[in-house]
Amino acid sequence: MPARIVATNMRRFAVVLWIVAAALVVIGFVTNGPGAALLVPVPSLFTVWFAWVVLWRPRIEITEDALVVVDVRRTTRFAWRRVREVRTKYGLEVVTDQGEQRVWIAPRPDARLAVLRPGGPVPVGVAAAADEIRASVPAPVVYDGAPPGHGHRSPDRAPRPRLVDHRARRAGHRREPRRRAPLNRPTPDVGVRPSMTERAVP
Repeated sequence: MPARIVATNMRRFAVVLWIVAAALVVIGFVTNGPGAALLVPVPSLFTVWFAWVVLWRPRIEITEDALVVVDVRRTTRFAWRRVREVRTKYGLEVVTDQGEQRVWIAPRPDARLAVLRPGGPVPVGVAAAADEIRASVPAPVVYDGAPPGHGHRSPDRAPRPRLVDHRARRAGHRREPRRRAPLNRPTPDVGVRPSMTERAVP
């Protein structure tokens, strides 16, 4: 169900500052007259802007599609599938798949918050606000059975990873030096000449 979580004390302080800013404008015109019309509203306008940006605007929006965290400097939108956990140890922290983000409206565990619904605001603490956010976080998917892609193959017949010794593989592909076959060359028939002593006597 869509809802907003705001800081009660911060918004009350913002209303006080707006009242003070309006009172300063009235006092400035009464004291200085119409001649100070260009200078009197400047401090009041800055006070109104500061109260809006720092105290009133920060909030947490819970929608059907995402969690929206509005801080002073930025507005971050997290899809629910990216939200992992909501912590409350050091204030309100949203843990996503990209890291942690502190929430401006709850910098400490004892901050006073309120959940704004169509029926009216409901005062809550940091722990109750975290439970409100966790109610929209989808449960993790648990696979029952073999992982996808194995079909009906039993665990005993599941393929096992094959360990390959790359050094032995490289050694097996190493080429052995080629041995040249002996050449069968014909041996020349060389006659043996008789020595000087063996010559025939005529």
